[in-house]
Amino acid sequence: MPKQLKVAIAAAVLLVLFMSSQGTAALWHAKGSMGVGSISTGSLYLLAGNASKAQQDYAFTELNRTNLIPGQFVQAPLVISNGGTTDLAYDLAGASTFPTSATAADKALSTHSVLTIKAGMSAPSCAARNALTDPLYKGPANAAATLGKVRNLSAGEDSSSSETLCIRIEIPSHTPQAAAGGKLNLVLNFVGQQQ
Repeated sequence: MPKQLKVAIAAAVLLVLFMSSQGTAALWHAKGSMGVGSISTGSLYLLAGNASKAQQDYAFTELNRTNLIPGQFVQAPLVISNGGTTDLAYDLAGASTFPTSATAADKALSTHSVLTIKAGMSAPSCAARNALTDPLYKGPANAAATLGKVRNLSAGEDSSSSETLCIRIEIPSHTPQAAAGGKLNLVLNFVGQQQ
């Protein structure tokens, strides 16, 4: 077989192989549209106040008193409520009693004063200065103050969406003379989170 014929046959075989290896490509494409729904989150609002007023940053003026002496206390009801749209759990995340520019007397008074918080007492009973048995917290008003376990508040307008706490600040009878003339500025830090 002549050399040219062999080259022609080899070229034809290579051309057939090359053409058959190209394969087939198909692109399928479909298109459609659909209505997109909306997603919204709930809101969390932990409110503090009294029977007629609730807000996120509440000035608890019901505890304002002057001339307390060792052995005396002041107490008042504080209503904690859920103003949001989802159930929440809350806790006390510390407290403080120092005024803005604390003097030595302020510091001594703060060190010796006792904060007591009780749940389950009606506002009139708290205002009548009834005893605070089985409190959620009793101790110094400092950064370590907590209620011991979270408290639950449901969303909505029913009775489980708010809770009355009775708050007491006491000047124990053993408070030293160094606290005389001291002032307290009680700040309770509550924190809420979704259940």
